[in-house]
Amino acid sequence: MEYFGKAYHGWQRQPNALSVQEVIEQSLGTLLQQKTEIIGAGRTDSGVHARQIFAHFDAEAELEEAFIFRMNSLLPKDISAK
Repeated sequence: MEYFGKAYHGWQRQPNALSVQEVIEQSLGTLLQQKTEIIGAGRTDSGVHARQIFAHFDAEAELEEAFIFRMNSLLPKDISAK
């Protein structure tokens, strides 16, 4: 993943602030049609950007070849899957 973090309060999900993790999980939930939690291999603070950060999630279904393309079509322009 990579993101421009200006609009987010860091990577990690927070109860009263928008996070990168929350946005990615919402997009994954839409794409996979089930609640999907991710685990990031690191964190960033509020407003910080990331060029390369890794995240893991478990899915019951096999991911299709167009998964990254479809994921990026659901994510806002300041977050992208690689």
